[in-house]
Amino acid sequence: MRGRGEYPGYWPALAERLKAEAGWRCTVCGHVHDPGSGHTLTVHHLDGNKGNCAESNLLVCCQRCHLVIQAKYRVGQGWLPGLRAGWAVGR
Repeated sequence: MRGRGEYPGYWPALAERLKAEAGWRCTVCGHVHDPGSGHTLTVHHLDGNKGNCAESNLLVCCQRCHLVIQAKYRVGQGWLPGLRAGWAVGR
């Protein structure tokens, strides 16, 4: 199910911190945050629940990768082919 829950009040600060920790780069394709080219950095909730902000459920990625992953990833699969190994082992 997509779009469940509400973002918690601390979400903006958490998302900002995670993006900074990722060096403002997509952890999937490596592209730097560049909204002009369609590479706006986001933080994706893998289970689709905006209220679940466990870092193991969050993935820093550009909007392009976010949309691809959102269409293909299913909770519990643990690995999505093509993702960098650093993401696959979790946080």
